[in-house]
Amino acid sequence: MRTQYKIVQQAFDDKPLLSVKQYKFLINPLTEQIPATSAELLRETTHWLIEVGDFDKANKIAGEEDKGAILVASTSLMTGLPFGMARWYPAGLDGQVSVNFEMEYTSGKLFLNGVNEADRVVIIDDMISTGGTMLAMIEAIQLAQAEIVDIVSVAEKVDYAGVQRVENETGYRVKTLVKISVAGERSQVVE
Repeated sequence: MRTQYKIVQQAFDDKPLLSVKQYKFLINPLTEQIPATSAELLRETTHWLIEVGDFDKANKIAGEEDKGAILVASTSLMTGLPFGMARWYPAGLDGQVSVNFEMEYTSGKLFLNGVNEADRVVIIDDMISTGGTMLAMIEAIQLAQAEIVDIVSVAEKVDYAGVQRVENETGYRVKTLVKISVAGERSQVVE
């Protein structure tokens, strides 16, 4: 790991946790902009995503808009690959794929645009907790008849076993950069 990647780990370590339902929400600069996301943090996170992901096998990137849009866009700029995006609201466009999702805080529908038949896609995510959003992303990309070549998430809340759930239910392995425990009063990077 490059020394610069320590800034990514530090963005998730010893951070405040907010209880929502029976889960803990992690307040951090990368996904919540508390404090504001620095250009250095975004740049180093993107470099690390590119280092870990199989982007040379892909012709497209996909992600979920809510918190992952900045990561998808920055990775697109650095790799030169176009991207598709899943949103929580419909655009009513031709070719839009719609799937149900359920995550630890909410449920609803994801609406995927920009992923087409025969695309080879790397999915990028900001954080995987229970795996519910990732399961919906995988389903949407499969419904679009695209191939998933890799899945990379910046962070993983290990206490909620979402990575294992995704692998058990889909066979896809999610690569994560930072593993975090949210079992205590504050977050703790565990690897």
